[in-house]
This record gives sequence, C-alpha cells and structure tokens, in this order.
Amino acid sequence: MTDTLDKNALLGGGQKLILLALIAAIAVMFLGSFLYRMKSTGLVVEVQQERGGMGAMGGQGGPMGMMGVDMDQLRELMRKMETDPNDPKVLLELANTFMMMQAWDKSLEFVTLAAKAAPEDPNVHRAMGMVRFERKEYDLAKKSFDTVLKKDPEDVLAHYNMGILLKHYMKKPAEGDAHFRRVVQLNPKDQDVLKSAQEELAAPPAQ
Repeated sequence: MTDTLDKNALLGGGQKLILLALIAAIAVMFLGSFLYRMKSTGLVVEVQQERGGMGAMGGQGGPMGMMGVDMDQLRELMRKMETDPNDPKVLLELANTFMMMQAWDKSLEFVTLAAKAAPEDPNVHRAMGMVRFERKEYDLAKKSFDTVLKKDPEDVLAHYNMGILLKHYMKKPAEGDAHFRRVVQLNPKDQDVLKSAQEELAAPPAQ
C-alpha cells in the first residue's frame, strides 16, 4: 500500500511539473510575440473570459486594445479541461489564449475541438475565422465569418473582419466596403471599430 501511495505521489508531482513547464513556456511565447501583435492584421476579436474584460488585436484597420495572459486563470482552465475535456466554453477560452499569443496551430486545435462540441456557437466560428486568417487560409476564414453573419446579420465584428479580409487580402474592395458601411449603419458602441470602418470608407481607392 505504501508503494501505491508513493507512486501516486510521484504521478501527482510529475503532472504538476508538466503543468508548470507548460505555463512557463506560454509566458515566454507571450513576451516574445507582444511587439508583433501591435503590428497585426486589422482584424478584431472579442474575448470574453470568466473574470471579464475584452481583448482585441488590431493593425491595418486601426489599433485596438490588447489583453495579457492571466497565469492563474490559465491554470484554472487547464484544471477544468482535465475535468471535462469537451467543455466548449473552456476549449474556446484556451483557443483565445493561444490566439493572443499567436500560437496559431495550438489555437486551431482548441477551436476545432470547441466547434465539434458547440457547432452552433457564433463565438466559436468568429474565433475560427481569426485563426484561419492568421494561417493565411482566407477562403476558410471567409467561410467562418459567413457562418457568423448567417446566424446574426447584425454582428458588428463579423462585418468589420469580413471588410478587412475582402478589401485587403482577397482584393475585393467593393465587397469589403459594403461590410464597412454596414458597420457604420449599426453604429457600434466600440468607437475604435466605428472609427476604423469610417476611415476605410474614406480612404482613396488602392492604385
């Protein structure tokens, strides 16, 4: 019985070491990617987490605010995933965390699991669109944003992201501007998003 207890203690200690190593690696990744994220794509993602708050990534379409990684919250998310590996809320939060660190492959793993667990959740499809975009899979990104807009035609962030995607990356400026006009019509509370859409519409046509 003593041997069994010793083995359990060793296993528990090993799991803690693995978790600590993972968290340390994530912290290094986050610090290394911070400056790059300030020059990001112009797309915006809203990240709702249990402790509240909103994070966004911005760039070409206008600078947006950014959220850091809460290590205590990350530990809690990992613990919850061990308890219930199919919880879509936890999977989406983990996908968003890796997204903010620009660990796109890892984020795709979690958002894909979240999509299987909650295929009707527009937040999952919005996050999927962001990840696909950063992987330069523009057709798949558009498909994800289309899914969001089919569920909610007045989703401001989906219209804004679609505008950036179509205008600057798929070379369809007229279609992109149509989405920016919709953002202005919806008059969102987020003044940064509204101002960025207005600036896109006021910009001269690309040569």
